[in-house]
Amino acid sequence: MANIHLAIASDFLLAEKILDILETNDLEIDTVSAVELDSFGEEHSLRFGTKAVEQIALDEVDWSQFSHVLFAGKMTQAEHLAKAVQAGCIILDLYGISALIGDVPVVVPGVNDETIVNLRERNIVALANPQISQLALAIKPLLTQPIDNIFVTSLLPSAYFGDEKVRELAGQTAQLLNGIPLDDDKPRVAFDTVPANVQGDEAQLPFSRAFELQLAKVLPNLTASVTFHSVQVPVFYGSAQMVSIQSSYQLDAVALSESWQQTDWIEFHESDVVTPVKNGEHSEENNSNVLQISQLLDKDENSLQFWSVADEQRFSMAFLAVALLERVLDY
Repeated sequence: MANIHLAIASDFLLAEKILDILETNDLEIDTVSAVELDSFGEEHSLRFGTKAVEQIALDEVDWSQFSHVLFAGKMTQAEHLAKAVQAGCIILDLYGISALIGDVPVVVPGVNDETIVNLRERNIVALANPQISQLALAIKPLLTQPIDNIFVTSLLPSAYFGDEKVRELAGQTAQLLNGIPLDDDKPRVAFDTVPANVQGDEAQLPFSRAFELQLAKVLPNLTASVTFHSVQVPVFYGSAQMVSIQSSYQLDAVALSESWQQTDWIEFHESDVVTPVKNGEHSEENNSNVLQISQLLDKDENSLQFWSVADEQRFSMAFLAVALLERVLDY
């Protein structure tokens, strides 16, 4: 497809990760620009290959110059998404702030690609929340058989709630290690765990109506069967999930592991247990973007349990955003 003029509307770190993924992809894109939803600062610059990427302040952007927009804005920035739509752009909503709109499709690339056709209703398609995409990609081989219950415990790092939480965790950790007590009115994130619904903004919260609707759009036949327990943990990067599946019918652990091993975006570890830290080190060493699955337990013939880990920024946001863009361009 010709004449693809792409805008990446996000913070600096996510834009950088998306550009890294685009460089390893063979998409034919005429121009790439970055729209600063939050100011990048003078010291931050972006490159795509050998070329500098144009960086445009949010109040100076002319959306009509772009054919496609990867929009990673929060609910408070929804008006800018609306302006881009009005200018004729096709929007890939990476934070799913449009998911509450009934006819906006929510997609996990490789799981429910067929729903992308519905983007023609409003020229918007939403990328599923990282928790949902992590689960959906892992259980895809089981979606053709009856499942009674799926219990998911998501252990969410600070990065899931934004860069500010990462800086807050780093600052509090250093402060406490140096014996300096925290202010009484400051929420504790270092050396502690809290329910995820007390952190972040509404568009990212697992207990919000937006999250529930996303789940219903991605896994419509399993919505009533899935229970999420989401906890913020004192980890900088890397989202982990413990998943338990129950069925009235036999579940084949061997067939499931073989399906994972044949899937490009998944690495299955039969003996090793991959943690968020190990996954981060693995990704840096091998420049890979995959969902890591380990500790598959065949508890009995009707129940399975496994552990999965993904980089919620590089894989669940940047890599899957580019995968979604590929599919949108095919429609």
